[in-house]
Amino acid sequence: MSTLDLFEKLHVSQIAGALDLHPFEVARLLGQAGEMPRTLQFEESDIDRVRELAGVETWWGSNGPSVDDEIPGRALVRSAAQMLIDRDVVGDKTTRADNLFRGLEAADQFVVRRAVNHLIREEVLRSIPTSQGLHLRVDKDKVKVLKKIADGTSIPDSLEELWT
Repeated sequence: MSTLDLFEKLHVSQIAGALDLHPFEVARLLGQAGEMPRTLQFEESDIDRVRELAGVETWWGSNGPSVDDEIPGRALVRSAAQMLIDRDVVGDKTTRADNLFRGLEAADQFVVRRAVNHLIREEVLRSIPTSQGLHLRVDKDKVKVLKKIADGTSIPDSLEELWT
């Protein structure tokens, strides 16, 4: 790190890039919290503050579950279902919708996004608009359905269409 780097401040777009968010979303969240600096320059530590304000989590990677399935798309969807169960996103507890695919490659994100849309249409997942962005939750009476998807014992036909 050069001496000049020590004095360079971050911009909204750099914070957004670090969190895989749109710059407008970062600005909106900071504005809602009354924390938008007049100069629009930020410290490295502000990334964590925005992460917390936004509810951003990275579920995939070394800390994500690994479901063994011969069909990669089905393994992704089953893993995503298991993550919702593991994080107890049930009842009043919600999570950002994009937490379900943050950290995945673009092709894998596409599969999980489509699966989430199918599960919303089938009312297994419920979408909740919030000031942080679109959130998801599982109604208590749908947890069994999600568990059956996660363990592979009962996967809705609409999801099977994603990888057949």
